[in-house]
Amino acid sequence: MGKIKPSEGSLKTSLMKYFPACIIVMLIGMKLISWLSDFMLQKYEDSHPVIDVVVNNGSVEWLTGSRMTVRWLLSNIDYLLIPLWVLFCVAAAGYLFYTRELREPIEILTAASKKIAENDLIFNIDYQKNDEMGRLCKAFEDMRAELVTSNMEIWQSIEERKRLSAAFSHDLRTPLTVLGGYIELMQNYGERLAPKKREEILSKMQQQVGRLKSYTEQMNAVQKLEDIRPAPTETTLSELCDKIKDAGSIVCGEKRFIMTAPHEDMTLLADSALILRVCENLTSNAERFAKSEVRAEVSFNKNTLTLSFSDDGCGFSEEALKKAALPFYRGDKDSNRHFGLGLYICRLLCMKSGGGLTLSNGSSGGGKVTVTFDTEVMAR
Repeated sequence: MGKIKPSEGSLKTSLMKYFPACIIVMLIGMKLISWLSDFMLQKYEDSHPVIDVVVNNGSVEWLTGSRMTVRWLLSNIDYLLIPLWVLFCVAAAGYLFYTRELREPIEILTAASKKIAENDLIFNIDYQKNDEMGRLCKAFEDMRAELVTSNMEIWQSIEERKRLSAAFSHDLRTPLTVLGGYIELMQNYGERLAPKKREEILSKMQQQVGRLKSYTEQMNAVQKLEDIRPAPTETTLSELCDKIKDAGSIVCGEKRFIMTAPHEDMTLLADSALILRVCENLTSNAERFAKSEVRAEVSFNKNTLTLSFSDDGCGFSEEALKKAALPFYRGDKDSNRHFGLGLYICRLLCMKSGGGLTLSNGSSGGGKVTVTFDTEVMAR
């Protein structure tokens, strides 16, 4: 069985690169220590023999003492220096491995962790090596990007709620002002007014109360829409188109509803109820401005279902192209026929399904609303 090679681009591979150099330096050092130990011992023995003969007052003395200790140290010093040298080589190899392979990514990740803890996500983690630390840095960068996306969605949701509340508050002023005026009129002149006039005022007050009630119901409906989660089920494109066509014909009434759809049928995984709700709202919106007909076009490309609804009316104004999908926008300020939430609700539902809503004017001059939904083609 052959030798197993370390995986390419791993810390194990990088660490293995340091072993040969470490072992070579270690062996060379051990050899030098042994040679130096022997050399120093030989030099010492040459200059300081083990037995010194000293003539003192005619007698011979054998002197060993401290010289024997030095000789013993020199003959055994390699047993001390070689382990120390091995430890030094291992420590040096580990330090080099840390400084060249680990220190940079650890510092990058530490700095990134501190920034995330301080809610600062405007930075990038750039580490190019394809080892474990590189993959860890990439995973950290993916997490940071996901946090940015999540925070942006939360921020957009909060801003959307603020705009919705502001628009709702703005539109409540008119009926509240009218009601306040009628109440003041009844308080000051109620006894002087003719019964018919009082009934007329009470009728108008009742209308304004009904309008406030409708506003409240619309707001509750929008709040509930934000909690909707798409529930995809299997359906065929032809079935979905038939339902859209039937609903469009009913909504348009006397006006013509013309629909074009792909000839090729396929099985989709989509929330057909949510899609139909959007289609009904857009058909109703187009019918309100159409002169004689409403057109619907259905197409599918790369898991994206696209539906366009157009009318033969006067089209969107420049202001409407920018604001028509905002809550409570009405082109005609005096119109009481709708609350200006239809396109906003459609856009919200499309975004729930991973799609979007765009406004434009058709080549014939009428308004055109295009919506997209993320869907999945099921294998037959």
